[in-house]
Amino acid sequence: MSRSIHVTYKNIRGLSKKEVDEQVGDPHSDLRQLSQKSALKKEVRKARNKK
Repeated sequence: MSRSIHVTYKNIRGLSKKEVDEQVGDPHSDLRQLSQKSALKKEVRKARNKK
């Protein structure tokens, strides 16, 4: 499985509070993918620094 996630902050910029709240509950939303991407990037950085 590929670890690339093609979601940016531009995808969620400009959303209303209601739309953001709806995305929090959806496991396949842009907001969730963005948080997964952020966590993945942190893991990769830690792994690189360990080497």
